[in-house]
Amino acid sequence: MTEATPICFNSIEAPSGVLCAYESGKEVPFVMQRVFTVSAPAGNARGDHAHRQCTQLLVCVSGKIRVSCDNGHSVKEYLLDNMGAGLLVPPGVWARQEYLRDGAVLMVLCDRGYEAEDYIRDYGEFKEFLGLQESR
Repeated sequence: MTEATPICFNSIEAPSGVLCAYESGKEVPFVMQRVFTVSAPAGNARGDHAHRQCTQLLVCVSGKIRVSCDNGHSVKEYLLDNMGAGLLVPPGVWARQEYLRDGAVLMVLCDRGYEAEDYIRDYGEFKEFLGLQESR
């Protein structure tokens, strides 16, 4: 069964601030092909989709974001609230991000470039993709 996996990054703390590095093949378990950021006002939700092939690594670089991950059998929630922790979301996991604070920013590291056909935006289609319901 496919599930999301929390990941910790090496953080270097100093009186002047904190540095976190995200290196392909080290903390990031794939070669990055795309990086993007998302922000939304507190109370808004983003995501609400799954991917057929793309693996994503979600990192909250500012604020607080609750991520719900559904693998078709169970739903788990994760709280992202610092840049030293991330959530690896493999293909076949339906993910939804709820922005809990104004100014929250999510950074998403991907192992593939943008491909519209890779997105599954309908929950019934997601269940079909997982083989959990009959085709229409």
